Amino acid sequence: MFDTSADAPAHAARSAGMNEPGIFKGCTDADGPLAAATKDAILAYLGKPNAAAWERLKTRAIAGRTTLGEAWTLANPTAFRRFPTSAELIRAMRVAVVAQWAHSDAAIRTH
Repeated sequence: MFDTSADAPAHAARSAGMNEPGIFKGCTDADGPLAAATKDAILAYLGKPNAAAWERLKTRAIAGRTTLGEAWTLANPTAFRRFPTSAELIRAMRVAVVAQWAHSDAAIRTH
């Protein structure tokens, strides 16, 4: 069994992200649910993906300490030299959230 006292803050942050709607379900930064500015930046990118916007966005946390850039690499290891399309970024976000939960002892509830 894992030490619940040590894992409690991380579990609470992950659980808080599960209350997020739509594409942000399960998404968190290191301290809890994503900031509104991060959500807005992601939505703007999804509306018009481009290299300059990706450079600004890829360092933002999406699943705990995992950044969008790391999520993109995790979801598509061979595409690190280009920026993701909208669909690819959404998939990368899902991959990062699932990976975050897979490394915890907590059960994931997606619906």
